[in-house]
Amino acid sequence: MPVRKIGLCYRSVSRRVPMGGGRAWVAVESTLERDFALLQRFDRYVAGVEEQPVRIEYRVGQGTKRRYVPDFLVTYHGIGRPPQLVEVKYSTDPHLLAGTLEERFAAARRFAAERGWGFTLATEKEIRTPRLENATFLLPFGDRPADPAFRDRLLTVAVEAPITVQELADRVAGNAAERVRVLPSLWTLIARFELVVDLDRPITMRTMLRHPKGVDA
Repeated sequence: MPVRKIGLCYRSVSRRVPMGGGRAWVAVESTLERDFALLQRFDRYVAGVEEQPVRIEYRVGQGTKRRYVPDFLVTYHGIGRPPQLVEVKYSTDPHLLAGTLEERFAAARRFAAERGWGFTLATEKEIRTPRLENATFLLPFGDRPADPAFRDRLLTVAVEAPITVQELADRVAGNAAERVRVLPSLWTLIARFELVVDLDRPITMRTMLRHPKGVDA
């Protein structure tokens, strides 16, 4: 449960990002936080994302006691990766450039280490990548059901061997003219992790598709 409530601010963005797969929505308060959460939405190993997860107390030098609330706690499944406390900041943030956040970050690292977690600073350099562009494209398909007329055939063909988007769509459609009817279902299967692509590269008709059975074997 968040330790700090996200409120409205005229300089920020307050909204919720759907995580899909039965995972809880994530509240964000900036466009960069929104983009970070969207990346987690399309990481099939992410079990959950909690906003404003913990309050960390620390001291500045030997004096003033302060409190720090990291932006997110990300948990994982299936890959043995420890949970990560995450702070999202623009690389041009004046406090970050001036080094005035180092004491709070050091406190967060200690707090995380005591619990077997990690602490990560994520900037737009790590967030606004081709993976984010793919996630933005796939998001509308995540809640759409695949057409039953195509779904099983798409998965059956894909499990045989890696295949490109165009090749798979054409084989299931029967011809290139009918490809447009098949593609929405294909995007849905990718958005739901029923077909796997390299999300770190732009998705095109030449993108290679794999069935999860072949990836996880």
